[in-house]
Amino acid sequence: MNEPFEYPDIFYNEVIFYLETKWNRRLNDHERHVLIEGYRFGRMIEAENEIQIMFAK
Repeated sequence: MNEPFEYPDIFYNEVIFYLETKWNRRLNDHERHVLIEGYRFGRMIEAENEIQIMFAK
């Protein structure tokens, strides 16, 4: 089982592909790592917001 907020590679590949296409170049290892950590952080914030909405009702 994956750790919380650790997603299958396909999710990471999608955001990596998006930026590589937008910037018209391949990302280096550091950029990929920062992008993946940012993706995880964004998903965590999104999940926390949804939990708050559920308990606010």
